[in-house]
Amino acid sequence: MYALKDNYRETIFNVGIYARLSKEDEQNIEVSESISNQIDYLTQYVVEQGWNLVDVFSDDGYTGTNFNRPDFNRMLQAIEEGKINLVITKDLSRLGRDYIDTGHYLERYFPLHNVRYIAVNDGIDTYENSTSNEMSPFRSVFNDYYARDISKKVRTSMGVKARRGQFIGSHAPYGYLKSPADKNKLVVDRNVAPIVLQMFESYLAGDGITRIAHTLNDQEIPSPVFYKMQIYPNYKNAKSKFGKWTAEGVKSILQNPVYAGCLAQHKQAVISYKVKKLKAVPKEKWIIVEGCHEAIVSKEMFDQVQDLMKVRNVPYPNSSKKDHLLVGLLFCKDCGHRMTFTKTQKGEWYCICANYKRFKSCTRHSYLESDLDNYVLDHLRKTIAAFVDREELLKKAREAVSKKPKVDRTEQELKDAEKRIEEIKRAIKSLYEDKLKGILSEQDFIDLSQGYTKERDTLTAKVERLKEKELAGQQQEDADQKLLRLAQGLLELTSIPKTVLPQLIERIEVSEDKKIYIHYKFREPVFHG
Repeated sequence: MYALKDNYRETIFNVGIYARLSKEDEQNIEVSESISNQIDYLTQYVVEQGWNLVDVFSDDGYTGTNFNRPDFNRMLQAIEEGKINLVITKDLSRLGRDYIDTGHYLERYFPLHNVRYIAVNDGIDTYENSTSNEMSPFRSVFNDYYARDISKKVRTSMGVKARRGQFIGSHAPYGYLKSPADKNKLVVDRNVAPIVLQMFESYLAGDGITRIAHTLNDQEIPSPVFYKMQIYPNYKNAKSKFGKWTAEGVKSILQNPVYAGCLAQHKQAVISYKVKKLKAVPKEKWIIVEGCHEAIVSKEMFDQVQDLMKVRNVPYPNSSKKDHLLVGLLFCKDCGHRMTFTKTQKGEWYCICANYKRFKSCTRHSYLESDLDNYVLDHLRKTIAAFVDREELLKKAREAVSKKPKVDRTEQELKDAEKRIEEIKRAIKSLYEDKLKGILSEQDFIDLSQGYTKERDTLTAKVERLKEKELAGQQQEDADQKLLRLAQGLLELTSIPKTVLPQLIERIEVSEDKKIYIHYKFREPVFHG
């Protein structure tokens, strides 16, 4: 503690009161003091001493382990400008809980600027010789320990909630809202949940993440951040990019298990109780709990998307990049690294060991891509033939088609109903003309036309049902033909959709002597050629 000022009793003290309360303090039963209580208490103290109160500085909701606080910085500015020469807090912990930084201000900053500091309840006064002053470093250490303990308790509490399947985030993820009845429970946001489902379906249909982002922007659908700003007026985010979707945003949604009804939390953690910057937590340490809330997509759909994301490399729109059929599935047999693709001056594509290409730590393992694609397709064709009876498969496909209900009568029923509606229209018109001529009274016209009107409405509804039935029949015919074509295509296998391969093949290994090893997902045998 710095030296006693002999003439301090004659000094005119211009006081700056400083009050602080963190969110942790608000939740702690032992700390009942509010910002207003601190200010009232210290103001009365200053008045009783006869000092000049210049300004009041307060930081509500700021931790004591970080001195980067708005009003604390404003107080330092007032000290720099010579406006105050006495700082008063209720106790030392209000100034700060980090013993290193608190010691800096007590031992260095305040003495350098000739500023007196008083912590009323702790009996600390830097212009007095007292035991309390000598104990201030120890108080700082205790305050620091308190902050550490509170931080640990908060993290433990959050961890317990996460393991119970309770949502502990500040804002619900896109597609969900916090339940009004329970803030730790997620409920589906019906306004945007269909958009999430659309994204998963589009990806499985072959669209890349960039193309999905472009589609959402073309549809003028607000991005998650922009949507959050719309439903939470106080939420601000500088990264909104005017509401535009990005590939990164789409990817984060497609990879988030929350949409399959799971909670994956503890993905990030602060570096320490003093350094609030977040760092990524390894995936194996995430807290994942299944079945916590209503899912937007099925677990099967979510898992399929994850498998595809490991291997797919869909080119950007208008890009000249080649869409390689086997990308992500190819591995070097010898070093285990992935295979990559390279193009020769003749325009031919080869796959080679990525470890060799980048570090020359292996050999080329080069294989002409077209030959490799043909080999894999041929191998798949033979494998399927070994498992599937061609005639039996076609027979079952035809049986499935033949069992579908027929809709031959729909067309005739539709014609009869539409014909009768036209007859009713003519009858009602004739009745109206008779009313105008005075042949029918107003009441007779109403009585007669009501029966026709009721029949017309019934027939109109029937026509709508028949049209839907007819359309369904057409769609069923299309589905039947598709089923037959799929069965035929599976047997012939002249080509295969890129999205299907990851569901059939675990990995393909290429050896230096050009042998190909295909590991299938549906059984364990390894074939080579």
